[in-house]
Amino acid sequence: MTEERAGLGRLVSSLRRAWLSRQVVRACGAILVALGGMVMAGWWMRSEIVVQIRPDFTPMQFNTALCFLLSGAGLLALTLRRAGAVLACGCAVGLISTVTMFQYLTGVSVGIDELAVDHFTAVETSHPGRMAPNTAFAFMLSAAFLLLSVSPWRRRLSVNLMLIISPAIVGLAALSLVGYAAGIEALFGWSQYTRMAIHTSFGFLILGLGAMMKAWRIEFRHGQERSFSVIAPAVVASLTVMSGLWLALTHYEGQRMEALEAAAPALAVRSNLPEIVLIVGVLLTVLIGYAVHLAHAARETESLRRSNAELRAANAELDKFAHVASHDLKAPLRGIRQLAAWIVADLGDNADERTARYLAQLDMRVSRMQDLLDALLAYSRVGRSGRRPTRFGLGEALEQAAALSALPESMQVRVEAGGHVILADRALFETVFMNLIGNAAKHHDREAGVIAVTVRPADTGYEIDVADDGPGIAPQYHARIFEIFQTLRPRDELEASGMGLAIVRKALDQAGGRIRVLSDPAAGRGTRFVVEWPREPDPERQQ
Repeated sequence: MTEERAGLGRLVSSLRRAWLSRQVVRACGAILVALGGMVMAGWWMRSEIVVQIRPDFTPMQFNTALCFLLSGAGLLALTLRRAGAVLACGCAVGLISTVTMFQYLTGVSVGIDELAVDHFTAVETSHPGRMAPNTAFAFMLSAAFLLLSVSPWRRRLSVNLMLIISPAIVGLAALSLVGYAAGIEALFGWSQYTRMAIHTSFGFLILGLGAMMKAWRIEFRHGQERSFSVIAPAVVASLTVMSGLWLALTHYEGQRMEALEAAAPALAVRSNLPEIVLIVGVLLTVLIGYAVHLAHAARETESLRRSNAELRAANAELDKFAHVASHDLKAPLRGIRQLAAWIVADLGDNADERTARYLAQLDMRVSRMQDLLDALLAYSRVGRSGRRPTRFGLGEALEQAAALSALPESMQVRVEAGGHVILADRALFETVFMNLIGNAAKHHDREAGVIAVTVRPADTGYEIDVADDGPGIAPQYHARIFEIFQTLRPRDELEASGMGLAIVRKALDQAGGRIRVLSDPAAGRGTRFVVEWPREPDPERQQ
């Protein structure tokens, strides 16, 4: 009951976190749409307070407001899963910002700056109506984010890029806001070009936070939570801020050198402060990333430890239930079988053909049920007792497993072990190969056959092949055969519990080994099971 409540609590917490993140993204999108729409209206109404905030501040250009409106609409469309709308908004923002950057780089005007309105103010503006180059760059990142969010191409790479892009937008916005707060113009303006407006900086802060929340939500949607999803935003935001500070210091160092060369050339000695700040900033960023990684790794380790403990408890309960159920159900079955025997004895020779057939079928079904319960009991017992690893020869153990499989005389088993020795739980080892050898013999379609068991050294242990010359197993059944109670032939044709390979899989999970099957009747007869057994037992699995 406690585990069920804990699981329900985790589910509720996950749903609450998903709902909250969706609401944050929607709120960010709505704020951006409102901001963009308000400034666009301000241009049409020629309202300086809306466009500039203050008369001496840089105005938010009309195309900037339009891109904010489109970016906000794209975030809202993402929360509504409207991929077409997200794609359209991303393409529009990307087109406007890319053309603007092209104009800055080439010096060519294509006429988009004042296409919608005639600009009535040009404070701190190099080209009337043209958004700042750092604004255009941030909108290019925004467009890339929107397009990646609906891209089916290499989904993991797309999410990684989104986790990098969103904090970069936040970093650019933070730089600009710090520049306004500290009066450092180089932080919100590149060279002599148009400056980023203060409410543009605020808009990018909202846009970056909404994008980051959406990227995290996509990352966690399928239960994924990597260190990268935490480290990338911290490192990228830190690098963006440090790069901005370096650019600002370099700009002011250049101005200082020009002033000194004009006034006192002898004192014009260049300072290394910008480079020192950059190096220290990079080192701090590395330390921040490493610290975040350690904190996240510690949390992941604790979460994994807790999950493993819960899984072990659940498996123990399941094994206990299977053991009790299979044991306790045998008593009523014995009663049914005894009752049927009494009926047969009482009827004697007076039983008609149909009654005799029904009683025979009843006895056969009870016998099959007892076999299934025995198999379920054997499955539940795998690994129940504490394993005691010992060192033994593989050849001897495989010969013993073959002898205990009770094969018909017409079925030959050939073992080639090469004198190899292994440290493992021998009972568990023999359980695996008794079931594999017995399974090969039981499902053979001929009276006589050959089962070859071969041992090969591998990097971490041994590969042990169990190959037969039987009918083979079609590839579409290679996974199904390891499930409990699964047989590929009707039980009226072949009496089998369907538990043999399930026991093999469980025993190998306990031992830290693996198994794969190689067989295709279309290519030829025979089935080959390849068991990978570790050379030394895993201490974690001994607990």
